[in-house]
Formats: sequence, structure tokens, C-alpha cells
Amino acid sequence: MMHLSFHPGLNGLAMVLMAILSAVLVALFYRQAYSALQHREWLWLYSLRMIAIGIVLLLLFRPVLQYQREMTDQRLLVVLVDTSGSMRVADETGGLARLDQATSRLQDWLGKLRDSFEIQLMTFSSSTNHLEHSEQLDKLEASGEATSLSRALTAAQQAAPTDRIEAALLLSDGIHNSAGDPVEVAGQLAFPVHTIGTGASLRDRQSYRDLRITGLECPDQLFINNRARLTGYIDATGFPGRVVHAVLRDGDHEVAEQELILDDVDGPQEVTFEFTPTVKGLHTYTIGIPPIPEERISENNQRSASTQVIDARIRVLYLEGTLRAEYGAMVGRFLSKDPVLEFCALVQTRPNHFMQRTNIEDLRLDRIPEDPELLSTFDVFLIGDLDHSYFGDEALVRICQRVREGAGLLMMGGYHSLGPGGYADTPLDKILPVFLGDREVGQCTEPFLPILTPDGQRHPIFANIADFFPTTSHAASVENLPPLEGCVRILGAKPGGTVLAVHPNETAPDSPMPIMVVQPVDQGRAAVFTGDTTRNWHQTLRAMDQVSPFLRFWGQAIRWLAGRSEEVGTEAGIAASTDKSFYEPESEIRISATVQGPEGEGVEQANVHATIRLEEGGVFTRTIHLKAGPDSRRGSSQSRSVSLAMDPVTGPAGHYQATFIPQDSGRYEIEVKAEFGETTLKADPLSIEVGRPYLEFDRLDLDDAMLVAIANKTAGRYSHITTADRLIDRLVARQQARLVQYELSLAPPSLLWIIFVIVLTTEWLLRKKYQLR
Repeated sequence: MMHLSFHPGLNGLAMVLMAILSAVLVALFYRQAYSALQHREWLWLYSLRMIAIGIVLLLLFRPVLQYQREMTDQRLLVVLVDTSGSMRVADETGGLARLDQATSRLQDWLGKLRDSFEIQLMTFSSSTNHLEHSEQLDKLEASGEATSLSRALTAAQQAAPTDRIEAALLLSDGIHNSAGDPVEVAGQLAFPVHTIGTGASLRDRQSYRDLRITGLECPDQLFINNRARLTGYIDATGFPGRVVHAVLRDGDHEVAEQELILDDVDGPQEVTFEFTPTVKGLHTYTIGIPPIPEERISENNQRSASTQVIDARIRVLYLEGTLRAEYGAMVGRFLSKDPVLEFCALVQTRPNHFMQRTNIEDLRLDRIPEDPELLSTFDVFLIGDLDHSYFGDEALVRICQRVREGAGLLMMGGYHSLGPGGYADTPLDKILPVFLGDREVGQCTEPFLPILTPDGQRHPIFANIADFFPTTSHAASVENLPPLEGCVRILGAKPGGTVLAVHPNETAPDSPMPIMVVQPVDQGRAAVFTGDTTRNWHQTLRAMDQVSPFLRFWGQAIRWLAGRSEEVGTEAGIAASTDKSFYEPESEIRISATVQGPEGEGVEQANVHATIRLEEGGVFTRTIHLKAGPDSRRGSSQSRSVSLAMDPVTGPAGHYQATFIPQDSGRYEIEVKAEFGETTLKADPLSIEVGRPYLEFDRLDLDDAMLVAIANKTAGRYSHITTADRLIDRLVARQQARLVQYELSLAPPSLLWIIFVIVLTTEWLLRKKYQLR
């Protein structure tokens, strides 16, 4: 079809009339003026003049020829098929699974659709996959561990340039349990999405029977040899009064069992398991109930959660009477450096006024505490050069009671401790392993090295460091350990005490004077170390760049007092962990690392990074989509691997942490590396899983509301699979040939002006030839 248009305000009729009028007037003029010319000469002049007038009319009216042409190229239809685990559910007894229904109907429709569209087939669950041939539909399995409708819609948008995509066809049960908001993603698409619902509402049927475990509450950390409690949530439909046995397992090992009578009330029932973990490390606890014969689905009869079983951090209360050198070494070189310890140190700066140093968040003390609840939070009490008169009436009684309940107590040497501090006949005197003497018992001020007894050589307090000290049979194997500058005299060890070290020169009645004595006190432990200035062991040897026993002596003493006998590390190391091993999509993952220096001290200024990789085909190379948690100070990320900076955390030295939120299900590998000075440490790789099979079976009803919302957001249509034939027919019918319009200008100015000049020049030359004016 063609159409002629002109300059605004003008039309073709006016142009024709002007052309006719011009032809008549020119003919009359030439007939009168040039009647003497021969007919052929007259006709040449007339024709040239009419051509010139015609050019003027074309330039004036600017005619444009418009016409349309049919274009029949095919546009792209993206077909998305849900292959997540919920698609293997058969909604009718003995009927086809949802995925089989979808692929069977789709194969029928493809014959019609291919006549009008170019087809791109894709499958999706937690990720997407392209299908090269429709024959692959017969081999699909509903095995995806999660469903991301958001990822499916994004993949459809990326299938081709937007102007090539006619629409997307989404076949799913609408169950979305992964990252992103599908409706929000749909709102960003430039083409319609037609959704086809596959499945039914199972819970509305009277014959529906199902038992499912909807949750398992498990702390991020459990403490070894401490009572733990886990709570499971069980929801049942159609089994009122049925008795079931819920079993809690640690891997393959059963740790607890509970009997539960199912009710018919909406909402889950709670079942609580109590047990005592005895092995440190990462544990996966699973609550499960054996399938009931009438159940339609058994995949949702268990749920797992992971946690770290750890030694609890040791909390120490250190009380000092003066800002002496030993206090500075204990706090600055030991308590604040040990990665296992939380401490509060109170030092008296003037009578009954104490200054606090602590790494315990939100703890504020300015005096010796007497509150039993607060004192019960401490595992070890260290009492230094502090006279007993500064304790309140109840403080010593409550400290003693806490020790009897399981805590540890160590009294150190000083001018105002032990006997000289007036502790004889106090509540502390009854639990200390030595006879104190009165305030006049005095001090030993000559330098000396403690001599280890046979019991001392074998005791955990001196593990790895016994060679620094002489024994009753030989000299020290490691030389240059600086001597102590003195000690407090005592009258001897009590019968229940174990002497670990003695003075080389001083004697108590009938034996060498004890320097270090320990003994059990009911459930707790008590110790006395009469020596002073152990800071020399650290300061002097470190100045000579030699190994010091200072950190290991005090670290192992504190651990023994707290009831833990592990040794303090003797070399640099790094340990990394996650709070769980399994995570649901979009849940925050916390990575923790502990970095220790060459003497077991926590390293505070290390450069610590965690590298995260996602597995694909057995190799950790798949692209990661994540948004980092608040601790890592990063935004969203997408790459083959992601590196997160780990930040120091409040508390004991050497602890670092980072968090991230994965947006893909799958298996992740995490590698943590630390650098400080010239040392580089790498922890053993961690492995975690994101996305669990039970996610697909938490909700099994067709979510047609989600599918309708996606269709409405994109100006598409929703149909159930049983009535979707009409949707397919409508798609085919609407794919009409598109008309493309073209325009051709009939008055190109530059060309017409050139012709105009040529015509007038030719006419002038002819007039000269014919000898006309």
C-alpha cells in the first residue's frame, strides 16, 4: 500500500492545478511570442520551461511517497520448566508427577509454537540450564534442592536481546524458596511472562496425610561436657492421637529420643532433646521421625542443623592491690594475648578505688564484686598483692563457694598477699593448699629459680616447659631463665596439697619451702604460687630473642584451674570454623578464625582473608552470587571466587570474623589465610552446604498466587496446566506478520536545484541560437 504526502498546508490537488495552469499560460505565451519559430524549436523551448516550473513546484510542495512492506521473521519464545524437588510430587494417587505432566503437555504444544516462534528451552531449580533439543525433556528429573523463580526470570531476560523476545512461558508449581523476590524481578522485564501452574492444593483435600518437621532450633555453639538443649518443631495433618518417636542423631549416632502424641491443632508441636556433647568439633544434628504408612511424602520427615562443639572460653577475674610490674606483665603480656581467655582485671590505684581493664563486652566494675550471680560467671580467680581487708564481708565467702562449685583459685606472691596480707583464718585460708602463717611471716628477697618436684615435672601446668627449671636430680636443660626476685614465706603444704615446686634454699618445717602447691577443693581447684616477678621470664628472654616459658606457664595454670588440661600451643597456627555446616538460602554465614603466634599468643594485627568458592561438577569454580554481611563491609558480589577481609572481634586476642549471605544453593569451600610479619598461615579448608532437600517439601501446595502475581506484573496471563491449551492457541494467533513502513522523498532539493540550473542554462543557449531576446 502506497501513500503520497506533501509539505504541511499543501496538497496534491493544488499542485496539479498549478501545474495545469502553468502549462496553459506558458503555451499561450510561447504561441504569441515565438510564432515565427518552427514547431520543433518551439516545442524544445516549451518543454524546458515546463521542466523548470515542475522543479519549482516539487521544491514547493515536497511530495513524499510512503509504502509498507510485510516482515515475517520469527521472534523468540523462552520456555522455562521447573525441575525442583517438589515437581516430583504426584497430586493424585497413582497419577503423573508434576514434572511429567508439564513435559508431556509441553511436547504437545511445541509443534504449534515452532511454526510461529523460535523456541529456547530452559530448566531451573536453584540455578538454570539450557536445553539444546526438545528430546531432552523426556530425561528431566525433579532433583533440584531449592527453587529460585527469580533466577529463572533473570535467565529468560538474558536469553537474547530484549527486542527479540516475544514472551516467556513459565511452567512451575510456584513454590519459591530461594534468593530474591520473583515479583520484583518480573517488574523489571520488558516482555510478558505467561505462567502455567502445575500441581494442586493438597491440604484442602480430606484424604491428605502428612507429617513434617518444620524446624530445628540449635545454638551456633555448644560447650563440651555441658548440658545442651535442642528443640524440634513437628507439624502433622491427618494423624490426631498418633504416637510417634522423634530421634535426634549426631551423624549416624543416636543421642536422644522423645515420644510425641500428634494433635489436630494448626501449627507445629515442640519436642525438646537434652544431651551432653563430649567431642569437640563441627557436629550435624538431625531430628527424624520414621515415615508413617499413610503419608504421601516422607522427604520432609527430617531436618538437620549444624553447630560447633567447643571448649567454653575461660573467664578470669584478676584482683591486684598495686600497679606493680607483675600486674602489667599479667595483663599486657598474658591475659590480653591468650585467645582462650576473657578477663577482668581490677587494680587498686588508691585505697578502695580500683581501675578496670577487660576484654569482656559490657562489663563495668570499679570495686571487688560480691554479687553471687556475677561471681558465678567467672571460672578462675587470681588474687595478687592485695590485702584481705579490701574485700567486703561476703566477697571471700562467695569466691570460696564458687571454687567449691567448680571454679579455680590461685593466690600469687606479694608483700600484701597470703600470710602478710592477713588471709590466715579467713574463708580463703580453708581452701588454700598451704599453711599461710601470720602477717609477720615475712618475705624471701634473694633471687632464685624454683626447683620442680617429680609431681611438678609431670603436672599439666609445666607441660612443655619443665626443661626451663632445675629439678631435685639435675640442672635445667634450657639455660638463661632469669630467676624470680623473691617470694612470700609460708609454713608448708597442707596434707591434701601437691607440691609442684620448692625453694632451693629456704625450708619450711622439716622440708624445702614450697613455691607452688595445688589441691582439689570439692568440684574446683586451688593453687598457691608464692613467687614474684615472673615478668622477667618474658621480658628478659624476649629481649634476647629467646623462647620464654611465661605464656605457657600462666596459660596452662589457668587452664588447669578451670578444669581443662590442654596444653598451650608452642608454635604459630590458625584455626577456622563456620557456625554451621548446612545453611538455608539467604541465611547469614559466619566465618571465624583464631590466629596464634609462635608462643601460643593471639595475634591482634594479622591480615586475615577468607576465600570462598562454589562447587560445580566436583570442582570449586562455579560463579558465586552473594551479598556480604555487615561484618565484611562489602556490597553484592559476582565472581568465580570471593575474598572477604576478616575483622578482629571484641574479646580475647587473635579472633577474627567475617559474614556473607550466599544467593546460590550448593557446596562451598572456604579457605582462610593469615599474614603477620613474615609469617603466612593457612587453615584447613572448610566445606559447607547451602540449600537442603527439605526446603522443597516444607510447602507443597500449588502457589498459584505467586504465578498470578508474576503474570500480572508483566502483562502476561496465568493458566492452570489443565486449561492452558487456550493460552497456547492465543499466543500463536497473536503472532501476526508485522508491517514495516518506508518513505521515499520525491523532491530531493540538491538534485532538483542542479537540474533546474541545467534546464535554464539550456533554454538560454537555445534562445541565443534562435536569435531570441
